[in-house]
Amino acid sequence: MKIRFWGTRGSIATPGPATVRFGGNTSCVEVRSDAGAIAVLDCGTGARLLGQALVTEAAEGGEPASGSLFIGHTHWDHIQGLPFFAPLFVPGNDWHIYGPRGLGQSLADTLSGQMQHAYFPVSIDDLGASVTFHDLVEGRFDVGDLAVRTHYLNHPALTLGYRIEVDGVSVAYASDHEPHDRALAAGGDLCANPGDAGHVEFLRGADVVVHDTQYLAEEYAAKAGWGHSTLEYVVDAARLADVRELVLFHHDPVRDDDAVEAMVRRAQAYAAAVGYAGSVVAAAEGMTIEVGRRVATTAPPSERPESATFSPALEDLSASVVVAAADPAVQATVVAAADAEHLPVVEASPTPESTEAGNTVVVLDHDDGNDMISALRRTVGSSALAARTAVLALTRGRPPAEADALITDWLVWPATLAHVRTKLRAAVLRRACRWQAAPLPPDEERRLRSLRALDVLDTEPEERFDRYTRQACEVFDVPVALVSMVDADRQWFKSRQGVPHQETPRDASLCAHAILGDDVFLVPDLLEDDRFADSPAATGPGRTRFYAGVPLVLSDGSRVGSFCVVDDRPRVLDEAQLDTLRALAALVQEELELSRPAS
Repeated sequence: MKIRFWGTRGSIATPGPATVRFGGNTSCVEVRSDAGAIAVLDCGTGARLLGQALVTEAAEGGEPASGSLFIGHTHWDHIQGLPFFAPLFVPGNDWHIYGPRGLGQSLADTLSGQMQHAYFPVSIDDLGASVTFHDLVEGRFDVGDLAVRTHYLNHPALTLGYRIEVDGVSVAYASDHEPHDRALAAGGDLCANPGDAGHVEFLRGADVVVHDTQYLAEEYAAKAGWGHSTLEYVVDAARLADVRELVLFHHDPVRDDDAVEAMVRRAQAYAAAVGYAGSVVAAAEGMTIEVGRRVATTAPPSERPESATFSPALEDLSASVVVAAADPAVQATVVAAADAEHLPVVEASPTPESTEAGNTVVVLDHDDGNDMISALRRTVGSSALAARTAVLALTRGRPPAEADALITDWLVWPATLAHVRTKLRAAVLRRACRWQAAPLPPDEERRLRSLRALDVLDTEPEERFDRYTRQACEVFDVPVALVSMVDADRQWFKSRQGVPHQETPRDASLCAHAILGDDVFLVPDLLEDDRFADSPAATGPGRTRFYAGVPLVLSDGSRVGSFCVVDDRPRVLDEAQLDTLRALAALVQEELELSRPAS
């Protein structure tokens, strides 16, 4: 097997005099078997030079420039070279393009987006070569003499890692990936976490591992959730997986050649300290690694996992939705969310026929009582059927601490269409959805009456409130401070510093959580909190990292909203700062009391 690097950089191409040694082009790696099969891992800007080399080689040898192209995911730094990959434009060439299947667009539709007329003069339909697209899930398949295994990586976009076995040797390619347990960014026992242990198993025994190593441990706190690894995590993964050679890859665009060289020295020192005996190098454009043929180590067909390209593996990402709820508003929202995700709604209640047809997501109104759960348990009593059924339980209150083991996730109502779509998508992909909406308080009806009696909703800004949010921004050195009123299905800002919008949906509101308690609701880092890591607050514009909110409590005991401060950096507050936040909230409460009608 021969491995050659054509693009080594992550995020964005960085050509120039400071990146000559390790390269400035984005991800592209060529793998060849002894028999000449060509596999291209990712198609960043480095693919342009590879394509030119393949066309020249084919012309000199009188053979077509054909092969397979494996896309890890469709972020630009992994596909931007596709429109410039010359073999795709030559008649007579035969290329197969593989990539992760999403829930909506096919791989072909996604890749064609960057070749629309507004962006590129040639459409994907005008390619001269024979091009076949293959949507993949986790599993295994063969391409000529290459045995290919796919494995989901931990990245904001749906991403696959690839392991290619041929000639008795193997290379594992993992770009982009970050620790499942973020505490492991500094290294440690990755096998203590199931997700990270699975990643180690994917790498186990590989001759060469090409791994995203974009950050150092001390840089990770500010980059958590961005989908990239630290060198400490990667070296420990290679050590635990007994990898022969580790290649640091996907170099951060801020790192010049000297910084990459320093990173290699640090990785080698860390490897020696933790007892990793394999070699550690950094990927550089033009670098070639040759791994000699050995006795085949691939598993026999009977031991291989299911196919990644053909039934039944593709069915893992197609599912039907069953709505087991009498509430018309719930039914309408779930149906609309399923339609947006291209998931058919097959029944109004769970039946053996609706669940035996294939994978099923049951949205079940838990507040309607235990009869629904009992009926569903009878329906999916067999383990085989239960494995294909995800149960999304809906509640208008706080999810119980102990619930039926059949329930895989909770949906707190009311919920926006976007929130329901996220929950459905997570259920289909069998992933934990780290976006938890706040349950309704027990006194919700009285609370809403008190809020509306204030007559402040949808009124103009007032200096008597704005002075406190300005003061909070100054005192706490934060970009955002809010007086947030939690309405039935929204949070509306009576005063706002640092945000452009007047309101947000309630299920995306951290203030809706704050009104459930008596004191400061504090989230030091949203990306480290399983309740909020996937929420719009953490992943949307502004990328909220820190939140501290004090419930605004009227004299009748109604918690109508929150006075809060927000930052785009992780934070902690000491007791003196917490007292200051409480004091400012008390002043806001006094102003709200002045708005109450005289009794």
